[in-house]
Amino acid sequence: MSAHGEGRSESAGSTATDRRVPTCAAARDLITSLLQRCAADTSAARGDAHLAVTELISNAIRHGGGLTGFSADLSPDSSRLRLAVEDADSRLPRSPSETDRFQPGGRGWALVRRLADTCSVTRLPGAGKRITVTFAL
Repeated sequence: MSAHGEGRSESAGSTATDRRVPTCAAARDLITSLLQRCAADTSAARGDAHLAVTELISNAIRHGGGLTGFSADLSPDSSRLRLAVEDADSRLPRSPSETDRFQPGGRGWALVRRLADTCSVTRLPGAGKRITVTFAL
């Protein structure tokens, strides 16, 4: 039971993995395909996941030196969706400070943290980082 792009891998849960997702739309399509396999109503989580992945991929492209990896998978019991986005920049994302609140932009990371149930950032060997977010279904 998996939706996938290039580079698919399977584990105990359903997995959709594509390290070369070219656009935010392609990532959203992959997420939708994966969630269609869930018995539960995933419409709220799907909307949050679509918005979060759009922010993460856009930020990877604009600020992170380019998108270097993407994966999406369901937990074995299909109760959680996990998304991971990798980019080429090791700098950690930051939320705007109080003094930045009137400046345009800079709200994406705060939005992602608010939408997702969990967020983690891992620096990758050599260079780059992986941001992993999860959503309850």
